[in-house]
Amino acid sequence: MLPNTDTASQTVDKRPDMIRSLLVAGAIIAVFLGSHVIRNQMRQGSEANNLAKQPPSYQRVIALSPSIVEIIYQLDLEKQLVGVPRYANFPPEAKNKPCVGGYIDLQYEKVLELGPDCVILLKEQATLAEKLQHLGIHSITVDHNHTRGIIQSINTIGNELGHQLQAAQIVREIKTAINQLMSPYRNTPYRNTPYRNIPSKPRVLICISRDTTASHPEQVIIAGSAGFHRELVQMVGGSNAYQGSVSFPTMSREKLIELNPDVIIDLVNTETWNKIGKQRLLSQWQAYSELKAVSNQRVVIIHGDQHLIPGPRFPQTLEKFARAIHP
Repeated sequence: MLPNTDTASQTVDKRPDMIRSLLVAGAIIAVFLGSHVIRNQMRQGSEANNLAKQPPSYQRVIALSPSIVEIIYQLDLEKQLVGVPRYANFPPEAKNKPCVGGYIDLQYEKVLELGPDCVILLKEQATLAEKLQHLGIHSITVDHNHTRGIIQSINTIGNELGHQLQAAQIVREIKTAINQLMSPYRNTPYRNTPYRNIPSKPRVLICISRDTTASHPEQVIIAGSAGFHRELVQMVGGSNAYQGSVSFPTMSREKLIELNPDVIIDLVNTETWNKIGKQRLLSQWQAYSELKAVSNQRVVIIHGDQHLIPGPRFPQTLEKFARAIHP
């Protein structure tokens, strides 16, 4: 029996269509694979370009602030640190690094002798940055006037010196510590006190410098409208007793009486603490018995150089402030 001729003809007619379909499908697959390869090459090229654009890792660094020195040591970058400022005494081994002077007497000859490829300094040292630029020395400026700037400076220095991951870890630890310390005082009135005359937000006076050799506090310099200390007070549920516009005002007896703070935090450096001692430092404030903080025994001495330096250890100061304001 002969096959149906119409069916055979249709089968023959369909073969070219099938071949064309296969060729089209193959072409589509080839185009897809080709575009995939091209995309991979472009992405790899982009990543290579991004790596090429990463900031250089400086190998000879001079720091012009004790707080910057601390950050460099925290980042384990001390081998790249070739020069430090006067009063850089933490960690103790920082004192063994060559000293290049201070804020107002930077020794430019010493700086040039050390041959840095980078100098890191504070925002308020802008004049020094300009002079360094004229000498052909690259500089990095950071801001330590507030806690946000201190935290950002850790990332900045870590990125510039090639320790991004370690910087990120340190920042996470600092933020965790801050959140834990601030948590009890967020939107919570101050009730845990035996003193009924203290308001919901205690007015805190922060003494950052004074003559400690006299029988009573003289030449008292307090935290005013600038600096990170006033911010720390606010972070743990207090308010700065001074609300004027002067950055670091000097207080006479009359002005102290006018402010009449609820709490006085007296910051003293390690040398003064060791030389004079807690009892004598406290007894000097008794000469101001008309102050609420004195009569209520709310004068707190906090000793240690780190509490006077706006550096990466500021969470320690924040904890001390919280205990002083909320005993």
